[in-house]
Amino acid sequence: MPQRYFVNEINGMIQGQDAHHITKVMRMASGEEVIICAKGTCVLARLNALGDPVTYDIQSTLQSKKEKENTIIQGLPKHPKQEFVAKYATLFGATELIFVPMQRSISKLENTDHKISRLITIAKEAAELAHRTLIPMIHMAKSLDAINFDSYDLVLLADELEHQVDIPKAIQNLTRDSRIAIIIGPEGGISETERKSLKNRKVVPVSLGSNILPTEAACLYALTLLSNQNA
Repeated sequence: MPQRYFVNEINGMIQGQDAHHITKVMRMASGEEVIICAKGTCVLARLNALGDPVTYDIQSTLQSKKEKENTIIQGLPKHPKQEFVAKYATLFGATELIFVPMQRSISKLENTDHKISRLITIAKEAAELAHRTLIPMIHMAKSLDAINFDSYDLVLLADELEHQVDIPKAIQNLTRDSRIAIIIGPEGGISETERKSLKNRKVVPVSLGSNILPTEAACLYALTLLSNQNA
C-alpha cells in the first residue's frame, strides 16, 4: 500500500516536513507511487522530482467512503494523555476532538495555539497511518457551556453511575449519518454539578461497561462501539 500524505491542496507539489519525509526518511525514488489527500479527496500520484518541493503527477482519484461523524469531547487530561487521545482517537475513527477543562481537570488551558498545533501534527500522522481520508478537527473549548450541543443529533456522557443504558442502546434508533458526540471526564471523572448541568441540557448518560477505564482509554472503547453503528 503506498505511503499516504495529507496536504493543504492537491497542486502537484509537496513541501516542508512531508517533502523531507519522502526524500530523507523514506528515501523514495522518482517513479514511486504515493497517496495524496486534501479536503476529503485522495489521489494516487507518481513522484517526479525529489527535494523540497517534491513534485508528482496524478494517476487517478481514489474512491472514498464517507466517515461517520463521531466527536470526542474530552475532559482536559494531563499533557501526555492529550497526545495519546489525539493519536488513538484518530486511529479509532473520531472526526472531531474537543478538549475542555472540567471541574476535576488537573491541567489548565495554557499555550492553546501551540498545543493544538502539536495535537494536529499527531493526528495527521495517525490519519496517514490509518489510511483515513480526513484528519480530525481539533479544538480547545473554554468550558462545557461554550460547546454547542445543538450541532449534534445526540450527545452522550460516559457516566460510571449509569448502569442501564449503554452506547448501542442509546444510538439504536439513529441513522449512519447522525452526528454523535460523547463527553468523557478527566482524571477523577465528572462532578455531580456537571452531571446535573449536562442532564438539564438533555445529554444522555451511558455506561462504558463494568470496568472503570482511564480517561485516555475511554474514547477508544466508545469509538469502537460507535463505529459499529449501521456499519
